[in-house]
Amino acid sequence: MQPMHIPRINARYWTAIALASIFGTNLGDLYAHDSGLGLIGGVPVLVVLFLGVYIAERFDKISHEAYYWLCIIIMRTGATNIADFMAGRRGWHIDRWVLSLGLGVLLAALAWWAARDDRRLNGPNAAKVVPDTDPRYWVAMLTAGVFGTVLGDAFQKLIGQDVAAIALAVVFILALLVYRKGVFGSVYGYWLTVAVARTAGTAIGDALAENETLKLGLPVATALSGVAFVGVLALWRSRRGLAPAS
Repeated sequence: MQPMHIPRINARYWTAIALASIFGTNLGDLYAHDSGLGLIGGVPVLVVLFLGVYIAERFDKISHEAYYWLCIIIMRTGATNIADFMAGRRGWHIDRWVLSLGLGVLLAALAWWAARDDRRLNGPNAAKVVPDTDPRYWVAMLTAGVFGTVLGDAFQKLIGQDVAAIALAVVFILALLVYRKGVFGSVYGYWLTVAVARTAGTAIGDALAENETLKLGLPVATALSGVAFVGVLALWRSRRGLAPAS
């Protein structure tokens, strides 16, 4: 993607990533249920939508972030359905903990591969720069989404839905603090934080849609998380002027 379409990493960015994780969880479940296509049948449609946005972005010379966030939401929606198929009873039914371990190793390898040629990530502003958004980046983002969905579901079954949502939200805040301190470096710190955001978003999104006290239901939960996501992007202005992509 062109630099003019990429957000800078700051509090707004991580807030939007967290809300995109919640919204994508709800939207993925709603899409699989209401489209009639099932968990995997709707994925090709999402692939076409993603490619359409990704290609259209190359021809737009106006500075804005819409393409990036559209890709994030499409990717997160598809990741939810892929993960549910891989670990769910209506699919491959792979053990969630084993699958999470394998996906975590794959994500670490993809993160290294996607960032090894990105010189910006070695500079003084590395923590404020999104890794180069080439196809390798989006494969890693998809993997992070699938990983987060599987691991989030595993924690929900282990400790309960509401407890998992609260605990993983706390873990996400801690991951942000670790990323800010640069403990794991900008590359691995970035992908670790994204993966934790995806995991927490799965638990929070499911809790929002299925909580017995709130009784919102999936359609309302999807609408609320979507409005919150769009609202943050629309009302919280972001400074531009990032280092150009290599």
